[in-house]
Amino acid sequence: MSIRPGLSTKIVTDIDVTKERILVKGSIVYDVQEPAITLAQTDPPILKSMIHKEVIVTYLVKEKDDMVRHGFAAELVEFIDYSLNSGQQVKALVVRRTGPEIPYNIRMSYRVSPSSRSSIVMSIYAHKVNIIDISLGGAKITYSKPVILKLNEVVQVGLEIDGTFHSSEAHILRTWQGDPEGASSRLWFASVEFVNMNKTVEYALSRKIQDIEREAR
Repeated sequence: MSIRPGLSTKIVTDIDVTKERILVKGSIVYDVQEPAITLAQTDPPILKSMIHKEVIVTYLVKEKDDMVRHGFAAELVEFIDYSLNSGQQVKALVVRRTGPEIPYNIRMSYRVSPSSRSSIVMSIYAHKVNIIDISLGGAKITYSKPVILKLNEVVQVGLEIDGTFHSSEAHILRTWQGDPEGASSRLWFASVEFVNMNKTVEYALSRKIQDIEREAR
């Protein structure tokens, strides 16, 4: 297990996939009694309104010659006064691990380019489109008839990740045609922003983005 007392962490308390925004607060591990983990209160502090809500606890792990960020999902259980070895009382929070440790990228807009081996397929209205690059916030794609996309419309999107189908929606931000004189003359391009993505899809896509990033190293 990578997490241990004294380890510096970054706690993800809020993710807005539509705006590609992520709220991260620095902390340090005080105690580990799995599945309970005691962490220093952050500055600015995590509010009591977060009790029983999900956070992501992330930290750096050495892999070969690189430091790679890992993390796991956890429920914020309670706020406590914690006694340090020096006898000093400090504010702390206790989380309960609810998910496995996995590589975690806190850059919401980090984009990866899938290969044919990446086991991710995207469709719009049940018609397959080609992914040029993808992030938690959106994707750049190519498509052809019968798919027709209009600026600013919201479309139904399917994401098949490792054989499991997930549905979501996307807002069309931009469309343009390929070179009329070149090989891409029959192709159209689009930039889309994922909207109304639930936590299950977000989690599956986050893991897949991490997998693709590792493949590219």
